[in-house]
Amino acid sequence: MTIALERYLIPMVSKNQETSYNLALARICTTLSKGWFCQFAIDNYPKLSNLDKDLLSIAYDIIDKYPLEQKKQLPLMFNPETQAIFETIKPYTKEILSFDKIKFYNYSHYNDYEINRSGIKITSPVNRSVSITAIVTTLYMVYEEGEKHWSASVVILPSDELETKSYKNYNNDSDDKSDEFDDPLNIHPHYDLEKQKYFKLTLTSKNVFTFNSFEDLYTSIMAIRAKPADYVANKLKIPDVNGDLLYKYVLYYLNPSFDENSPLRNHIDNLVAEGNISNISVTQHPWYSAWNYTLKNKQLDMIYYL
Repeated sequence: MTIALERYLIPMVSKNQETSYNLALARICTTLSKGWFCQFAIDNYPKLSNLDKDLLSIAYDIIDKYPLEQKKQLPLMFNPETQAIFETIKPYTKEILSFDKIKFYNYSHYNDYEINRSGIKITSPVNRSVSITAIVTTLYMVYEEGEKHWSASVVILPSDELETKSYKNYNNDSDDKSDEFDDPLNIHPHYDLEKQKYFKLTLTSKNVFTFNSFEDLYTSIMAIRAKPADYVANKLKIPDVNGDLLYKYVLYYLNPSFDENSPLRNHIDNLVAEGNISNISVTQHPWYSAWNYTLKNKQLDMIYYL
């Protein structure tokens, strides 16, 4: 039984067996609602969470012999005009290789979490002392109670404003800041589910796109916020580069994503199925579709009860 459970739980995409094993157990204990397998995992969690070292070689052997096939993501294909503009921006684009880590206030509250942050700096070809910075952040958390939280943000702002924001001092005792995590850059917004609004101290005017979704046994809610990026695009003084093209370029270069079954992916699929947006997954990043749809409906925030 233990060997069978071991074979089922070990993800075939990771060599970090002990971490993967414990997280997989946590997922089964918190997400499956019925069945003997879930009950078996719950009843034997303390024993199973201590990975049997004798089975580690078996796990590695399974991974090596039967690797999980990775889905290849098709590259985005833009029209020649757009692609030509992107090629003119590339020489002035530099990837940001490291960031200070987002810190959680209490790790014990989460069964699983994942944070990803990437960014680029684009220097104006007209004035080399002027540059803009774009940062994409994704966060996924599973709470002890089984509630899941996805959040994403795309921030585009003048680089000098990011530096100022990095050293911004604000009242740590304020009731209007996130009580779950601390972002050193203070650019990833936190959504208050009870008040159905963003904490002011975690929402900046440069959040071009924000997404938050919560799921538990009883409710599901999703909030999307979109703003134009024209103001920042104009700083570059690059012909034909407006806010729309700049946002496309950021997504094209950084290519952020969640798991395929995330609420954001499902939301976009539903918009396509209802005919609200075109199925342009090959020519546009899906986050562009969500951003553009929100802007076209002339709403700063769109809240969905799922």
